Amino acid sequence: MKKYTLLFIIITSLKLGATHIVGGEIMYKYVSKSNGFVKYNVTLLVYIDCDNGSATAIAQDEKGSINIFAYDPVNKSYSNYSSSALQGTRTGPITISDLNYNCIKNKPKICVSQYTFNLDITVAANTGGYVLSFERCCRNNSINNIISASTTGATFWTKIPGVNSVAINSSPVFKSLPPNFMCANAPLNFDHKATDADGDSLVYELYTPYTAPNSNGFAKTNPSNYSFVSWANGYSLNNQIDGLPTLSINRKTGKLSITPTKVGQFAVGIKVLEYRNGVLIGETKRDFQFNVNNCVFDVVSSFGVPYYNCTENDVVFQNRSQGGTSYHWDFGDDSLKTDTSNLQSPTYTYKRDGYYSVLLIAKTAFCADTSTFDIYVKRNFKVKLGNDTIICGPFSELLNTNTPNKNYQWNTGQNTVFIDINKGGTYIVAVTDAPCIARDTISIINDLTRLELGPDSVICRDSFIAFDYIIASGYKQYIWSDGSNDIKVHIPKLDKYWLEVTNINGCVSRDTINFVLYPPPKINLNDTLFCRNTSVVLDGFNYNSNTILETNYTWSTGEITPKITVSQPGQYNLKVRNRLCTIYDSAKLDYIVTGLDLGKDTFYCGPVRRLLVPHQNYLNYRWQDFSEASTYLANSPGLKKVTITTQEGCVESDSIRLTEYPNVDGGLGNDTAICLSTTLELKASDGMVSYLWNTGATSRSIFIKDAGLYEVTVKNSNNCVVSDTITIKENGDAMPTEMYMPSAFSPNDDGVNDVFPGNQYKDPGTDYLLRIYNRWGETVFESKHPAMQWNGTYDSKAAPQDVYLFYVKYMGCDENAHWVRGTFTLTR
Repeated sequence: MKKYTLLFIIITSLKLGATHIVGGEIMYKYVSKSNGFVKYNVTLLVYIDCDNGSATAIAQDEKGSINIFAYDPVNKSYSNYSSSALQGTRTGPITISDLNYNCIKNKPKICVSQYTFNLDITVAANTGGYVLSFERCCRNNSINNIISASTTGATFWTKIPGVNSVAINSSPVFKSLPPNFMCANAPLNFDHKATDADGDSLVYELYTPYTAPNSNGFAKTNPSNYSFVSWANGYSLNNQIDGLPTLSINRKTGKLSITPTKVGQFAVGIKVLEYRNGVLIGETKRDFQFNVNNCVFDVVSSFGVPYYNCTENDVVFQNRSQGGTSYHWDFGDDSLKTDTSNLQSPTYTYKRDGYYSVLLIAKTAFCADTSTFDIYVKRNFKVKLGNDTIICGPFSELLNTNTPNKNYQWNTGQNTVFIDINKGGTYIVAVTDAPCIARDTISIINDLTRLELGPDSVICRDSFIAFDYIIASGYKQYIWSDGSNDIKVHIPKLDKYWLEVTNINGCVSRDTINFVLYPPPKINLNDTLFCRNTSVVLDGFNYNSNTILETNYTWSTGEITPKITVSQPGQYNLKVRNRLCTIYDSAKLDYIVTGLDLGKDTFYCGPVRRLLVPHQNYLNYRWQDFSEASTYLANSPGLKKVTITTQEGCVESDSIRLTEYPNVDGGLGNDTAICLSTTLELKASDGMVSYLWNTGATSRSIFIKDAGLYEVTVKNSNNCVVSDTITIKENGDAMPTEMYMPSAFSPNDDGVNDVFPGNQYKDPGTDYLLRIYNRWGETVFESKHPAMQWNGTYDSKAAPQDVYLFYVKYMGCDENAHWVRGTFTLTR
């Protein structure tokens, strides 16, 4: 029978990259002590991929290189104890062949061997002890759970305690070889127990493996600089292999458990800690690559259940077995013989708290598989803080868990069995009695609502008039001193009244109000329009003859006199208060709008001429030249100013500055004509800041070959803009500056290319001459007019098909003489 507890492990085909080492560990054994020196026998175990490992790399590891570092507890630093690594002699290998599974049909073809390196070392007795290490690069690049595995090395190390703090010591030794493979979705319990020659207490844990420098061969790193591997996304110290449940180790027994859920290769760290008299003195670490395969089973026994039950003693067991046809459960209750079941997924009621080892046998007709799972059953306690409640008014309350001798954590940060509170809120407590936790929450609403009718109410009137007094809504019940129970009460006379209300939370509150009569101040401020550059007196005097006490004035300007003088438009607010009454008034002041506006300063590109019209019917006008007309014709540059008087007597002035700039000329000149194939430059006026042609060009000049209308818009530095146009015509009869001469012609009377050169020019200009020569230099044709062209005859006979030379001289339309020489072919 194999036992599975809490966790299980898996495997896939072991395919290593360019490396061969898949794990290792270092142990030491005390031998003797003499003359201040201590002798130890050191063992290095290295696990090798004997299927895919590099033979060269395996041979390179024939001598195990072990580094020794001495620890200085005063300076808290390590130093090399020996200048070079010590070499151990290799023995082995031992092939790992244990099966670890029942009912398996296809055992994976995995080969993992253990090599042993053994040597004796003698070191000086010291207080700090020594670190023994073996470093090697690199791990398999196919490892799933660490980042950049192919460039991540491995460091196997252990520490020998100082002999002055520990008399003698030998490290713990794992008693079993690690499993050479695991099966996906199959539970595995592996006995990872260690033995200790000194009888020290042993505790088992997982740890994060250590890396080594990315270098070929071996390394020697100071222990102060040891670093952990970097976990890949989703992996961590507590989740080194994908599993359900994930990988775990029993701290007391060393039982390693997992049910792997993913095929792959995983670097795992397992260590045993060594305690003597409650003090940690050493540890042995095993760094090993676990390989998870898909396996085929006849039957697999597997089940899930919480490790402990803190709510009830009824435990529901979830059967996760594969291939089983019948099942037998033993629930581990040694006090009963009836604690069994043959149901697939049963529920069992435990009578008492405690640890139980549950067994499940899954059977087929051919095989039976057994798994065990340790659970801890504990009846949970309950915490009751009381019901949610509403408290009216200030209070002090004690919240008590009534669960002594446990651990407490309130959301207020306190950790006592009870807390004293004096305000509303939600209070949460978690009470722990490991491994069980009980929680409770209480919500307390502290209603501090208090009826506020306000201070005694002064009625600021000259005489009393009965009225209805209304308070804020939202209360559930109203009771007035006159017995009414409405939101409002009728006030028939000056007197004292009380009101008692009950709100929606049932909280009762009472308040009293007394109504008295007092004459208010009387003032009268009016909105006013006034002229610019004048002032207005605002009079806020209290003229209520019933007011006999001192009156206080407060203006929004900060002044405190009854009258103020202001010269700016705006709203002016006044607060007037006698002994008990306050009133407010305001006056809005604004300028009389004259409407005078001559416009903005402007400029003219050329002579100034502008009629200035003030746009109003004013009482009188006076311009800068002392004229008094209602309009002014400006025909010269300069500052023009008018002063007007309105019908209300307001005097106001306005001015405008008119600037004159010279006219702008586009500079294109008169319309003109060009001959065919002629390029003409059109040039606008110089010194402009911008140019825009109707061709889209923005340069001062453009070059044209075609007839048409050309327009340019220019702007000078004074922002004066003008457009200019020029019309260009073509003279098609004029001789060009560049004459086209064909390379062949065919005088066969077909109407196409029958003459040479075949151009259409009709104006001979001056000095036109065309000569054609045969290959012997004879002149076969001569013309002094472009309309006279060669038809391919010589001496009244058809000239033969051949290559001929031509020479043409003419005066172009650019009034320059031009010569063209070349050859052409006569074809028939």
